Amino acid sequence: METIIIKGARWKTLLFLFISLAFVGTGTLIIATGKNALVGWASVLFFGAGGLVFVWQLVDARPRLIINNQGIMDRTLGVGVIPWKEIRDAYKRSINGNDFICLELYNPEPYWQKLSAVKRAMSSANRTLGFTDFSLNLSLAAVNADEVLELILKKCMEHQLNAGGRFERPPQITAL
Repeated sequence: METIIIKGARWKTLLFLFISLAFVGTGTLIIATGKNALVGWASVLFFGAGGLVFVWQLVDARPRLIINNQGIMDRTLGVGVIPWKEIRDAYKRSINGNDFICLELYNPEPYWQKLSAVKRAMSSANRTLGFTDFSLNLSLAAVNADEVLELILKKCMEHQLNAGGRFERPPQITAL
């Protein structure tokens, strides 16, 4: 298998940057008119910070996701490479048109320990929404989530069949 490198979708990032800037501008107008300055400052600070994140994502040329024979590495997840032998199943979840691939691992503990404190704190909320602790965020990626899921399921099945011992069931898309 050749290495598949998935980068961010520049047009999506630009769209979100322009939306953030529009909210910063609106917040600035609210402050200038003297009407509810608290709302104006909240808008400027929140969307201004978001705008800085989007600017960073525009200039950051590193891949978001790398899929190869060793496994999957999602830079935004921050746990390093998750080998195919550790992935038991995968399924897609979407919220407001933002796609995620949720990975179910045989032994999640070593990877859970690598999650940042913020991501560990968000884990219980993510599970309530039907996500796993290890969900690949494809919302700003230049990729079709269904194709990525199909590839992941295929590689999981291949590895499980070749490993000869940990095959529980064929990976399948969980109905949502």
